[in-house]
Amino acid sequence: MAFINMGKIDKNIIPILVGSVICFLNRLINDYDGTELFKHSIIVNIIIAFSKLFTVIPFLMEKRSSNKISNSYIKNINTINNIELIYTYNSIDSIVIIKGKIIYIFLSALIFFAQSIIFVQSLKIKTNSWIWDILITSIFYYFIFKIKLYKHHYLSMIIIIITGLIIDLVLQNLQNDITNNLFLLFLRFLREILYSLHDVINKYLMQNKYCSIYDISLSNGIITLILLGIFSIFNYYFFNLDNFEEYFINFNTKIELLVIFGVMITQLGLYLCTLITNRNYTPCHIFIIFVFGQLAYYIDFSINSLIVFFCLLVILFMSLIFNEIIEINFWGLSDNTRRNIIKRGENEESNIYKIDTFDENDENSENLGEWNNIIKNDDIYN
Repeated sequence: MAFINMGKIDKNIIPILVGSVICFLNRLINDYDGTELFKHSIIVNIIIAFSKLFTVIPFLMEKRSSNKISNSYIKNINTINNIELIYTYNSIDSIVIIKGKIIYIFLSALIFFAQSIIFVQSLKIKTNSWIWDILITSIFYYFIFKIKLYKHHYLSMIIIIITGLIIDLVLQNLQNDITNNLFLLFLRFLREILYSLHDVINKYLMQNKYCSIYDISLSNGIITLILLGIFSIFNYYFFNLDNFEEYFINFNTKIELLVIFGVMITQLGLYLCTLITNRNYTPCHIFIIFVFGQLAYYIDFSINSLIVFFCLLVILFMSLIFNEIIEINFWGLSDNTRRNIIKRGENEESNIYKIDTFDENDENSENLGEWNNIIKNDDIYN
């Protein structure tokens, strides 16, 4: 048996690959120093929120298609039964369902807005706090969806976090932030908690409340844009976190428009890819996209960048193991991957069938106890 092999891979992995490329391009744009845009974080967040409004087009197309299917279904029922049906509509149940859905959508958008503002406040932080997302997201995912973690998950998380700490120690990010910006460092970790919670709530919306990715994206864009608009008014008169006038006075039409267009396209594509990935897999799979995107910041081939680049490749590799896209077959690390648990379940079903069809007088009936022990001791029932 090979030490390393690929897990179950299908067409659902395409959004992860596309999202990784888009994230890489987005980070290249973010690292471009020929623009004034990234010195004005509130404006950047307004642009990002505005880009999500373009999902109104697929949102309306999806609703129209859904209505056609529903009308066609009702028409077919009427035709088949050849009677006039009276459809009752339980308004109380519907209001409860819609209300619950709206509450979670608003909560998701509010959390996204809060983490955006905290990110603006903690821009001075250089520590790679995002490496903790894999742990934080797993904790939220466990408590909300009751998904159990196994040996390969724990090992991957430990190596990811240790490797991320090595990056910060080599670049002296952690030392400097603890010494000079301890409170802002705390805020940055709070931001990671909120962002991870946002992803898990979105998963809950799609899986339990049957929201589409366009429902979430469009709602997030509208609510966040409104909240950012209100916050911008307070910022102008009280906070002065971002000087809007300075940006528009120094506005270089050609460069700034190209950068704004690039930010809108990449951010919208990135958000949709993360939502699709979240829907098809888990919120933890989103981590792969952002790890790949981080590589864009370290392609200048300096010694420090090469060390960080190598460390990021290690983190990327371990994130693939965590999410079972790659399996390593030693120390029992692949025993409890989803693919192998399903395989054991199928084998057990086959074994149970064999036991049920055993002839008591058959000469092989002495093996019945052995079959029972295999089934009883298999991990899938533990």
